[in-house]
Amino acid sequence: MLGIEAYEIFDTLPERGYDDLVSLAAQICTTKIAVVSLIDKDRQWFKARIGTSLCQTGLESSICRFVVDEDCLIEIEDLTADPRTSQNPLVTEQPEIRFYAGVPLRTPLGTVGALAVIDDVPRHGGLLPSQREALEKLSSLVVDLLELRRRSTALGATRKRWRSLIQAMDEGYFLAQALRDEAGRLRDWAYLEVNPAWERHVGIPADAVIGATYAALFPFIESDWIALAAKALETEQPVSFVQRVKATGRWYEGTFYPVGQDYFSATFKDVTSQIAARNRQDGLIALGDVLHDERDIATMISQAMAVIGKALCADRATYGELDHDIETITVAEGWALPGMPPIKGLYRFDDYGRLRETLLAGEALVITDILTDERTRDDSTGWLALKARGVINVPVREDGRNVALMLVHFCMPHDWTSEEIHWLHNAADRLELAIARRRADELQIMINGEIAHRLRNTLAMVQAVARMTLRDALSKEEASRFYERLQSLGRAHDLLHCDEQRAAVLGDLIANILRDASVFERCQISGPVMRLGSRAAMSTALLIHEMTTNACKHGALSVPEGQVVISWQVEASQAGNDLVLFWQEQGGPPVSEPTKGGFGARLISFGLIGTGGVSLRYEQEGLSASFRADAEKIMRT
Repeated sequence: MLGIEAYEIFDTLPERGYDDLVSLAAQICTTKIAVVSLIDKDRQWFKARIGTSLCQTGLESSICRFVVDEDCLIEIEDLTADPRTSQNPLVTEQPEIRFYAGVPLRTPLGTVGALAVIDDVPRHGGLLPSQREALEKLSSLVVDLLELRRRSTALGATRKRWRSLIQAMDEGYFLAQALRDEAGRLRDWAYLEVNPAWERHVGIPADAVIGATYAALFPFIESDWIALAAKALETEQPVSFVQRVKATGRWYEGTFYPVGQDYFSATFKDVTSQIAARNRQDGLIALGDVLHDERDIATMISQAMAVIGKALCADRATYGELDHDIETITVAEGWALPGMPPIKGLYRFDDYGRLRETLLAGEALVITDILTDERTRDDSTGWLALKARGVINVPVREDGRNVALMLVHFCMPHDWTSEEIHWLHNAADRLELAIARRRADELQIMINGEIAHRLRNTLAMVQAVARMTLRDALSKEEASRFYERLQSLGRAHDLLHCDEQRAAVLGDLIANILRDASVFERCQISGPVMRLGSRAAMSTALLIHEMTTNACKHGALSVPEGQVVISWQVEASQAGNDLVLFWQEQGGPPVSEPTKGGFGARLISFGLIGTGGVSLRYEQEGLSASFRADAEKIMRT
């Protein structure tokens, strides 16, 4: 009776396996009746029977309960002569049984019943040894059937729970069967099951997936995904991934699980926005390095396009110079993935659709799919020859006029996000400033050379005049010293050029810098409204940009869990009031004081307005810094 509930077998329909076993028992033991009797709390129930119409009895009339209680084979040659059974209704009344032999059904959960053979005539001497042995073996088969049922029921319950969990979970899920070529290599798979979250993460209705193949759902099979599934099947181990579906541009994080017999499953979630934000952040740092370090404009543009294309996971990124009327564009080769056709050359905008109206207005040209956009769908041939479906052209300006375009192409349709567009505008602005700076540097070098040339000529004439005028008035030694001073004066000239910036609100200035670096969500900023003078705004912007770049490269923002808290306040001082700005990094890697300082370190040491007041603390929790300056100077400088 122990554990019989676990088998969930009472009152179930007849099953062939049990029926065959009682038939064999009766045949081997030459009895009219055989039963598989299971004992419950208040009854015995026959799962299988032969030779009797009874399907159950009360416990008071059960003989099989003695087998369960004693847990051994029981034989009663004449039931009327045994005091345990002589008054049993089954003996004294119909069916008036006289002989009984039963063996216990011993399961891992206890003895739950008996396999019994019964006859209506006494049997002196009982069963033959061979019959007892056969009855024992048949009872083992009954137990095997019970265990198979229990495990099957448990497996069914487990599957039901897992199915319920799979249906309710946020991650996407699918079960698939491998499809192989003649050589046995995995070439495709067929979807057998998906959960509701599939549609949210993949964008394909779940009811359209079942029975379809990977190749049927996506424009082309990507070998990287096939390799991941093949590895899980071959190693019989889970295979985790962070992988991009090139056909849709989406990134997924998840795991392939081998199921057996060329079946596998996978759980996954869409991490496109997280990957894109990280790529943009890394791209902004790399772009800053390129624009800062490279001196040659053409090389700088080429390297910048490679950074931009990789940061957006695009297929091409390049740069083109516009003519005065924005009718043609001369495009550089730029950067592109292998397999993309060359693009270098001169192009007329009107050959590629109605584009000039947007460009003349100074706006970015954003196209999700050139085949459906009303500006390009009737002129798609040229675009398709370039393998460009998703397109954006961002203007680069000079002296208030569009002089160039930054072009980014995807070979498949691409839904441009507001974050991507903002990032590209930021990149274009940086590129525009870097180009202007390089050209200004080139102009400055030319001017310096011209000034130096004229100054040398002037000083040479001064020397000649002085030599002729003073050759009799000075001694040879005094004249030599005078000439040397003139020469020294000629070598000691320099030029300095400064640009003024408009005044700004401190909180807005910091927030814009953090947004440009794609780390605003990971930073906390707080403090009173504080307006900065133009030079103070320029100095503070350089300071915050340098601190943010360092945090992204080496500090708290270089790891996903890191954060930065930025706050400021006005404190009374002996001279009046000071603005104190605090920078605290949390959750980043251990930091240590750098052994040598470069330009960035010197820039930080200048503080808010170039007067110092800087305190840097390299603590275990992360870099902690404070910057102090006179509040009145901050507002008017």
